[in-house]
Amino acid sequence: MVDNHEQQLLGRATELGVSDARLIDAARIRVEDDLAAICKDPGCPGYGQGANCPPHVMKPEAFRELLRAYPRALVFKFDVPTEVLLGDGRFEVSRIVHETAAALERHAQTCGYAAARGFAAGSCKRIFCSEEIDCRVLSGNGDCRHPEAARPSISGLGVNFFELSRTVDWPIHKITSESNPEEVPMGLMAGIVLLAPAAPGTP
Repeated sequence: MVDNHEQQLLGRATELGVSDARLIDAARIRVEDDLAAICKDPGCPGYGQGANCPPHVMKPEAFRELLRAYPRALVFKFDVPTEVLLGDGRFEVSRIVHETAAALERHAQTCGYAAARGFAAGSCKRIFCSEEIDCRVLSGNGDCRHPEAARPSISGLGVNFFELSRTVDWPIHKITSESNPEEVPMGLMAGIVLLAPAAPGTP
């Protein structure tokens, strides 16, 4: 059952242009070590480049422990044409997903979820700082350039979004360089906002 605060969050998600958003028990988010390991082998171009991606982001076991402190989660998606996901346009979509996760996190905090935390698809370094030599956080040269928007990578944390999508009845297809846009015209990119009234360990 959705309460008033959750309804406000769903409304805000709609205002931000998401294709769909759902409230679920956070325990339904499946986290797998092997999925996070894929970032290293066979490898993501963003691996090791940003503080929000492996090996610098929290490990799957730590994320599973964090999930235990959060009763609820808002999951949202943007439906995206496959041809966009197969090109450089995917980085602009990823930027929107990160900005949306951050905006919903902030809105949740004003709705009584003081410990709300957002997570999004994609490497923050490749999205926000692709023209920069390094990540300031990792180089020790300062704070994050985009703290208002950059959020940890859900795949880097080991979240199985295929399973989660099936749980909330979102049709989903694996998009690869071999995908035929005529056969699979749409894919999706998604984010998560964990919801709790107080930080883990706070009375």
